[in-house]
Amino acid sequence: MRTKTLAMVNGIVGLVGGIFLLFGPFFVLGTAAATMSSDATAGSVGILTLIKIGILVLGIIGAVHYKGDIRVGAAPSVLLIVGGAISLIPLLGWVGGIIAIVGGSLYLGTLKKFTII
Repeated sequence: MRTKTLAMVNGIVGLVGGIFLLFGPFFVLGTAAATMSSDATAGSVGILTLIKIGILVLGIIGAVHYKGDIRVGAAPSVLLIVGGAISLIPLLGWVGGIIAIVGGSLYLGTLKKFTII
């Protein structure tokens, strides 16, 4: 059951985190324009950084956990790792978001391979 839960969490974080990374610059600009405060802008940038690191870490955990498992290939984990790493590069967060969305959808696609015993 733990392996299915990890695949579901990786898929959801990949999809939702990737969507946040796609629209993240708009969140930061909107926060900066609405509040005119660097504290609020720093908070939204910090949240985006946590999402980027979370995607990267879950990709690494998935790669280690599913190594040798025939139900989950290497592609979803590699895509989450690459998406998280690319999103840490300034001005490339949206590219990492797209890659994370693809990796998350591949994880969610593998859920049907897990059977309830």
